[in-house]
Amino acid sequence: MNRTEYLSELATVLGRYTETAAQRISEILDACPTEATALWFEVFPDQDGEGTFDVWARFDGPDAFVLNRPIDDHRHLFGVVHTEDGLDPDVPLWPTRNTPFCIQDAVVDAAATWLTTLWSRVGEGRSTVPWHIEGDDGYGTITPLLFTPPTG
Repeated sequence: MNRTEYLSELATVLGRYTETAAQRISEILDACPTEATALWFEVFPDQDGEGTFDVWARFDGPDAFVLNRPIDDHRHLFGVVHTEDGLDPDVPLWPTRNTPFCIQDAVVDAAATWLTTLWSRVGEGRSTVPWHIEGDDGYGTITPLLFTPPTG
């Protein structure tokens, strides 16, 4: 499998979670405190490069702990876990050796593209704070991304 095929498979998996993520982001936006200065979306690829990852949202601003407490139940937008039967959800898994491309970069790029569609669907015209999308540890070839709500 090449990088393009891998990204396509990840996009298909993420697409199945778009409704759930859109609902969670709506809940987050409903709870946006006036003190929040931004909404950050962070993609955390596994360090081993197998292809598992998590996507989390958080508010930025003064006293971030207090800002994020009301959205604790909605912050985790996507995650892959190892189960007795394999991965849930079933994302493409890579061996950690001889990979033809950086899996962590590909994971972040796929998630960032998915989050971009969620900006268009949920955030644009509704969010009062900018959205920042980034990969943990600098992973991703298309991140960081910034989406700013219109002013005025």
